[in-house]
Amino acid sequence: MKTVRKIIQYILAVILALAILALILINIFSSTILSENYVLSKLEEENYYEKIYKDTESNFENYIYQSGLDEEVLNNIVTKEKIEKDTKIIISNIYDKTNEEIDTEEIANQLNQNIEDSLNGNISNSERQAINKFVDTICEEYKSTISHTSYEEKINSIYQKVIQSISLLKKALLIVIVVCVVLIVLLTFKRIHRAIARIGTAFTIDGLILLITNWYINDKIRIEGITILNNAVSEVLRNVLTDILSRIMTYGSILLGLGILFIIIYSLIKSIRKIKREKEQYTPEN
Repeated sequence: MKTVRKIIQYILAVILALAILALILINIFSSTILSENYVLSKLEEENYYEKIYKDTESNFENYIYQSGLDEEVLNNIVTKEKIEKDTKIIISNIYDKTNEEIDTEEIANQLNQNIEDSLNGNISNSERQAINKFVDTICEEYKSTISHTSYEEKINSIYQKVIQSISLLKKALLIVIVVCVVLIVLLTFKRIHRAIARIGTAFTIDGLILLITNWYINDKIRIEGITILNNAVSEVLRNVLTDILSRIMTYGSILLGLGILFIIIYSLIKSIRKIKREKEQYTPEN
């Protein structure tokens, strides 16, 4: 019977460990990539808007050489303030399902005005068609550079499902954790220090899993070499991944430390109880 009880205790400790681990990972992702405010703060931290502004100017210049127009026609058609505003619209589309379109009308108007000023208003019908095509191309390039795509609505749909699932999963995991702790305490009621040991075992398992995961990812994946869309986006992504791994490392270290501490406390209590029993059993000779 004692053996069966111990087996059940260890099974509960493993379930407790997995539930705590899942809850920690959910909290890490909920407070990072699933948080709109977190993403916006990382964009600010990485000076994202300034970098996109420079990328935009550079990409526009690639088209100006093909058009035969003067480079000055690109002056002041885009501002850093507009890039920041439009980027926040994109983020809001993804996280809040605002479905707001990026307005490129002011870019088109300013560009048309610059071209007319550059050509002194002498524009033929054939030139007007070419200019209209050039303006449309610049506007589309702008959208591409700031990463405005038709996938924002689809991403939001996935995001909403993930958030709903996480909400339910959190509640389920909390119930599992409470039930496991209660059952462990009930199974070790007469020797409550064993409950400390089982919880310590759960913490130790979680700490080791998190630390090994952090080590494995850092060893196998060169985060600083990850590239997606453009340099500005890539740098933000690298920053986010580094932060997530740092949090995993922190949680892992804390849980491993707590696990070892609980096991040490259990060992001390066990030793004290053993010494006490030996003293009670000891009868001095008359």
